[in-house]
Amino acid sequence: MRIKRFLKHAALIVLFCLLALAVFSLLYGPLLAWSPVKPGYDHLELRRADVYVAAGESPPADYAEIDRMMEEAEAFHGLRFHKKVTVIACRDWASCARYMPWMRVRGIGGVTLATGDVIYITPQLKEKGLSIAEFLRHELSHAVISQNTTIRKSIALTDQMWFSEGLAVSFGRQAAYLSRDGFLQRAADTELIVYLDPERMDRSHPQWSVRMAYPTQRYFLEYLKARFGAESFQRFMLAYMDAPGEYRRRFSEAFGLSLPDAVAEYQRALRERAWEPPTT
Repeated sequence: MRIKRFLKHAALIVLFCLLALAVFSLLYGPLLAWSPVKPGYDHLELRRADVYVAAGESPPADYAEIDRMMEEAEAFHGLRFHKKVTVIACRDWASCARYMPWMRVRGIGGVTLATGDVIYITPQLKEKGLSIAEFLRHELSHAVISQNTTIRKSIALTDQMWFSEGLAVSFGRQAAYLSRDGFLQRAADTELIVYLDPERMDRSHPQWSVRMAYPTQRYFLEYLKARFGAESFQRFMLAYMDAPGEYRRRFSEAFGLSLPDAVAEYQRALRERAWEPPTT
């Protein structure tokens, strides 16, 4: 009898702890985005997005433009959003860490979950005076891609980085990294393949630079569009989204040369000024 009573009490304690954890996750943790109640946040409801900013703060004007940005994202990517997007501007770094406990959020401007319907904007934009619009556009690129593929494939695209980040920086028209001229100067004596070929990337290397990686990836995709045409680029994007693990074969089928060969052409075109990134 004592054992049964003990097991019953233990089960109740475990159940209580699980319920408490679920409530905490919904109100203050990784499930906040799907909670009907978001303590400490004010709600800005748009036609295609729900925006949450710190209570008592006036939302920056850029957040009111998300509906328009989503329409532009659909036109740019040739894809449709199938769900509303929830955008949460984290109140502080501690909140960001609770919402995304599986990753280090310090130093990141924004994060889009692989579900494609949740975007977190971090305090870094306010701290460094960065453009909210640029980062919203960047994250909406990730969102529309994720909403048109599976979670598993979305994670694979993010892990391979070169295409998903290049596309997001291109759509965002981001100036938060190296300037165009700064990129061209560094590209003159940098082997660009280490930022473009997933088999050559080493993001743990001391010399790895996100500030160099993002514009390298952006301009490579813009080079491919200029070199092979928008239709070939779109066919590759859709094929790649469908089978991220086969990116090398899909790349060769779409463009008629291997990824390393295309990177070599891109690098040569930059150094010889045969092709230059657009000024916008």
